[in-house]
Amino acid sequence: MGTGKTTLGEALRRSAGGRMSFLPEGCVFADLDHAIEQREGMSVRRIFELKGERAFRNIEADMLRELGARENIIIACGGGTPCQGDNMEWMNARGLTVLLEASQPVLLRRLLAAQDQRPLLAGMNARELEAFVDAKQRERSRWYRRAKVIFPSDLLESEEEIAESVKAFGEMLERQEHI
Repeated sequence: MGTGKTTLGEALRRSAGGRMSFLPEGCVFADLDHAIEQREGMSVRRIFELKGERAFRNIEADMLRELGARENIIIACGGGTPCQGDNMEWMNARGLTVLLEASQPVLLRRLLAAQDQRPLLAGMNARELEAFVDAKQRERSRWYRRAKVIFPSDLLESEEEIAESVKAFGEMLERQEHI
C-alpha cells in the first residue's frame, strides 16, 4: 500500500514501448485494482462499501488468478493481496514476486496524498494513518517477506527518479533466473 507498485508498473509499461531487453516480448502490465474496477463497474472503495472487504478479497483472488494465467504479465497487486488465502504461494509458484519497499516517511506522505482513493484509510488523520500503517506492516510482513526479491521504491517521485528506478529494476530483473 503506497509503495509505488502502480507508478513503477506504468513506467515499465511505457518503457516497454521502446522495447526493454529485460522484459519478455509482448510483456504487459496490469494493475489488479484497476482490472477489478473494470470488471465490477465500480471503484474498489464502492465495492468495499456495498459488498464488504471479504467479498472484495474473493473478487481480488479470482482476478489475480485470471490475470496471472496469462504469459508475460507484470501484475501490481494491492497491499492486502498476498495476505489472503494462498495468494502468495500461488504468485510464487507462477513467477517472480517482488516486494516494493518504501521508507516510512515516504510511505506516509504518499498515503496521505492518496487517502481518498484507499478505502481502508478513509477519514484517518496523520497520526491514525501512521498507527494503521505500522500495524498493517507488522501484520502483513510474514507474507511480504515471502517475496523472492525486495526492491527499494522511495525514488518514484519525479520523472528522473522514475526513469532511474525503471533502469535499476531492469538490472535487478536481468539478474533473476525467472526472466
